[in-house]
Amino acid sequence: MGIGRIVAACCIAVLAVVEAGCQRPLKATRPQVPQVVVLGFDGVDPQLLSKWMSRGKLPHLAQLARSGMFEPLGTTNPPESPVAWASFATGLNPGGTGIFDFLTRDPQTYLPQLALAKSRKPEFLFNLVPIKGPQITNERHGTPFYKAVADAGYKAVVLRMPLEFPPTPLAGGKLWAGLGVPDIRATWGTFFYFSTDLEPWDAGDTEFGGRLVSLQMRGDTASASIDGPLDPTSKTFRRISVPVQFTVHPVQNSVTIHLGPDDETVGQGHWSGWFHVAFPITPFFAVHAIARFYIISAFPEVRVYMSPLNIDPASPALPISYPSDFSAELVENHGLFKTLGWWDDTWALNEEKIGEGVFLDDALRTMEKLSEITLDELSRDHPRLLVSIFTGTDSVSHMFYRLIDPKSPRYDPQLARQYGNAILETYQQMDRVVGEVEKAMESGGTLLVVSDHGFHSFRYGFNTNTWLVENGFMQLKNPAAAGKAYTLSDLFGQGSFFPNVDWRHTKAYALGLGQIYLNLRGRERDGIVSPGQEADQVMDAIRRKLLAYRDPRTGQPVLENVYLGRQIFHGAYLRKAPDLQLDFRPGYRTSWQTSLGAIPPGIIQPNRRKWSGDHCSSDPSDTPGIFLSNRVVLSSRPSLLDIAPSVLSLFHINPPGTLDGHALQFAPQDAVSH
Repeated sequence: MGIGRIVAACCIAVLAVVEAGCQRPLKATRPQVPQVVVLGFDGVDPQLLSKWMSRGKLPHLAQLARSGMFEPLGTTNPPESPVAWASFATGLNPGGTGIFDFLTRDPQTYLPQLALAKSRKPEFLFNLVPIKGPQITNERHGTPFYKAVADAGYKAVVLRMPLEFPPTPLAGGKLWAGLGVPDIRATWGTFFYFSTDLEPWDAGDTEFGGRLVSLQMRGDTASASIDGPLDPTSKTFRRISVPVQFTVHPVQNSVTIHLGPDDETVGQGHWSGWFHVAFPITPFFAVHAIARFYIISAFPEVRVYMSPLNIDPASPALPISYPSDFSAELVENHGLFKTLGWWDDTWALNEEKIGEGVFLDDALRTMEKLSEITLDELSRDHPRLLVSIFTGTDSVSHMFYRLIDPKSPRYDPQLARQYGNAILETYQQMDRVVGEVEKAMESGGTLLVVSDHGFHSFRYGFNTNTWLVENGFMQLKNPAAAGKAYTLSDLFGQGSFFPNVDWRHTKAYALGLGQIYLNLRGRERDGIVSPGQEADQVMDAIRRKLLAYRDPRTGQPVLENVYLGRQIFHGAYLRKAPDLQLDFRPGYRTSWQTSLGAIPPGIIQPNRRKWSGDHCSSDPSDTPGIFLSNRVVLSSRPSLLDIAPSVLSLFHINPPGTLDGHALQFAPQDAVSH
């Protein structure tokens, strides 16, 4: 089963109705405190930033560093986006937020689940009339600093904030949710690829979040279906579909797309506008999405890419903003925009269904849209606190790191000449945003620019479950048949979700992007390891052997460290933490297969995907983010966990409980350079 289908199975059921009730409460604001603006840029690396600032490529950021300050910013363990942004918002370590990875596992089934939110299906009367909306629970715990600021009576505007699905109500404020918002199919972004050169048997789901659809021409027209949300009135796994037609114009080298009441003719190498797509749930009710098409080829083969089915911000089927009409207000002011939390089409580039240029141009335009909205909210609404989080710097780094790393298995010198500056282009976009925001801010305000982590090249994957098998911590069933002697290699490579595992003789298993769990008696369904001394002995043995492991090609260590979960995490949700956290040296990462419980042959394998940069299972010691401020900070070694208490301190607000971060000490206000 591919990762796209797995994410679909794990994600929140995107269903048809949402109870109204997100109305903006009336609360007086207190505008006397100087303005605070926090800009987040996911995945910006301090070494790359320093290099390009010193070369004059990032003039606004360089000036900010000279007049204020710039330092690496300590990150979380693991330095993974949902983990880090949860700590950024709350000032708590993962044991306090409950977010340890994109995925968690069900100890009763050993299967992965999405860790960021949970949901319950809606209810329908006679399968026709919605009477109760889906119950969606944000699994990030702790009080975000922007809520505390809003509760104190200050106007707050928060844009594209990760881990805010469903969004936190802000008294008198506005919030647009980011990472964690699904598409209308309940995935993190299922793309569609329609093509006449796909055989029917090649159609279906891809490994990395796509759906391939074979087109059969009838004259100059081909018809297909777009599979949308699961039918919440059905007891089976059935998706609601709508028809789409493509009419080819060979002379004009274009395709006319017919979808619902809308038609648009689009030339080869161009994007369509946004299409509104309505999926009927009952005769009286429909779920609304938006999507765009890119014509890869019009003739002789028809190849059409369709973006994921974003929740329609003008008529959202699920809560993506607070108040509920804020997203529609943004549409009125700025036109339609993506609402998917995973904002950029990384899966399509990773599956090589779109090219580098298409991906990069779209990512830069997406950053520009958020820049436009950020500046408008800042200058028009005059909030006391504005927080805006950009993720294009992360997405482009994931996909283009291979073109700045000649040692990457996917390094391509020709592509490097074309797109070797792709990551720099996103940093330059960040530089322009920072410069424009500085100009738009009120005089005397505080500007903080942060990233949640840095970046490394991802050259090789580590098959953790395979290592566990070969070192005796996981046992596979032997399907021995008469007349055949099976070897260990015969048992590998049989798919995802722990194939062929003998749980009653397995001591540990790996799932997610760097986690190992014990098969603990009383916790896991078939647990065999007793809590206490035996568990400690198993963890110690795994840790020692992993740290001693050497890459057979180079003889060099693969792991930077292996941490006991209880040593690095603390808080109310420690019970959800992994037993062991693996942090790899630069160049290595948990393999794609390991993240979903697969057990492929071999321990080290080259990463031949275009997703070639990463950070998710790196060590925080060598993966810091960035911290820039227009005010000098007197304390040293800032951490991502310090942002929340620092903002609260600027507003003279007591923290909501004990935080793990500490308020940074800023130089006096007259030292602000504006």
